[in-house]
Amino acid sequence: MGKMNINLLATIVPLAIVAVGLIGWVTTLRGDLNAAQMQLAAVQEEIKPLQAEAKQCAIEIHNLHELIKDIDKIEEVVEEVDVAIFRLNSIEESVKANIPAIVALEKSLAIANDQMKNIMSDHEYMGEMLEELGEKQPSGERRSYGGY
Repeated sequence: MGKMNINLLATIVPLAIVAVGLIGWVTTLRGDLNAAQMQLAAVQEEIKPLQAEAKQCAIEIHNLHELIKDIDKIEEVVEEVDVAIFRLNSIEESVKANIPAIVALEKSLAIANDQMKNIMSDHEYMGEMLEELGEKQPSGERRSYGGY
């Protein structure tokens, strides 16, 4: 029986050593896994503010793109306004160049208006005379004048 005990002992001792080593390895592995989980939780806590900041940056980038679009539209309008101002300046220069002719035209129109009023007044007076003549002579003027 001694030999069997030695054989049994020779078989169980290495198995016990392997079992103790395996238990130590699992315990170490579990400790490393716990440490890794704690580090992962710490990294996640550190990432949360960065995620919020990244979302804010994305919003600001979107707003910046919209602002750039608005600036492009403003630049188009400014170009159109510049063209309109150039045209207005050109018209103003033409008007300044033609001021003597415009003044002469205004003077001629004032004179023509005055003469037209005189003619219309005379015409009204003549109409009244022809009307009186028509009443006195049966073959006289029958048209109606007035209302000027």
